[in-house]
Amino acid sequence: MLLAVLGLAILAHAEQPSCREGYRQCQAQDRTSPFYYRCGSGQWSLYTCGNGYTCSVGGGTGAACVPSAPPIRQPACIDGQRRCAGPGNDGLYYLCSGGAWKIYTCGNGYECKQTGPLQAVCSAAAPQCQSGTQRCGGQWPGQYYSCDNGRWQQNSCNPGDRCVNIPGDLINCAVGK
Repeated sequence: MLLAVLGLAILAHAEQPSCREGYRQCQAQDRTSPFYYRCGSGQWSLYTCGNGYTCSVGGGTGAACVPSAPPIRQPACIDGQRRCAGPGNDGLYYLCSGGAWKIYTCGNGYECKQTGPLQAVCSAAAPQCQSGTQRCGGQWPGQYYSCDNGRWQQNSCNPGDRCVNIPGDLINCAVGK
């Protein structure tokens, strides 16, 4: 089963606190809503999962779109069997309990890896980057990214300064334009 994170930005959500780039948060915490917020350029924007999907809390980016209801013809299962929710599963997996598949999350920083036909484990996700590295990037000339614990975090130079990449995977904030 593939997860889909489909949607179009509907409106900016200014009441939410500052956010981490790429992080997602469900509008409702009970899997009844297809709406979620996604952080982009330091602001929350409202998106929709698309037809047949709802937002579910969990995974490395905070939330993911999952099918609203189990597929009509899910295979029967034996308690204890596990399977990843699909490619790009964001740490979501199915566990057979009481003869039915139920969705769970591996937790932040973990991903689901299929180890056999009905065997899966949660393991630490591969880091996106090496801690301590930096690179220029973002919407403005003064924005850059720093790697902290394997994840890119967006930062900014002082107002009016611009970011310059320097050897050794580092940046320098240069004065002026």
